[in-house]
Amino acid sequence: MKRNTRHWSLAIGHFLVVIVIAGGCGTPGIRPLDIFPEDNCAQCRMAISDERYASEIIDQNGEVRKFDDLGCMLKFRAKHADLKIAAIFLKDYETKQWVPYERAAIVETNVETPMGSGKVAFADPDKANAFQKQNPHLANAGGIDKCCE
Repeated sequence: MKRNTRHWSLAIGHFLVVIVIAGGCGTPGIRPLDIFPEDNCAQCRMAISDERYASEIIDQNGEVRKFDDLGCMLKFRAKHADLKIAAIFLKDYETKQWVPYERAAIVETNVETPMGSGKVAFADPDKANAFQKQNPHLANAGGIDKCCE
């Protein structure tokens, strides 16, 4: 009887480890697509020329919508609140690596982004805060978010 109890304890322990590992992976199987020179923003239709500001939404049907400015992506989400989103990825401003939306730190800055939102993303919240302190958002300084209304 002790052997059987030990066997079940090991099996349950392994199962829990697998669940924890799988749960920590975000959206399994969903990966961001690369940005290509011919890609245009799904919101403003401008070319995605600087990957530091890029983002993308992948819906539950697998359709990918790419954006040239975080402001455009956020406006698109607001306009399409009924869209069934499977994943959102943002580019880290410094590394240009994809970061899942849930793990990204987005800050408003005075940086000249493609459509003027000033929003940039970082994988590391400490780097985001430091960057924002060096490049503070200038409220009421004429910085206009030029992305489509």
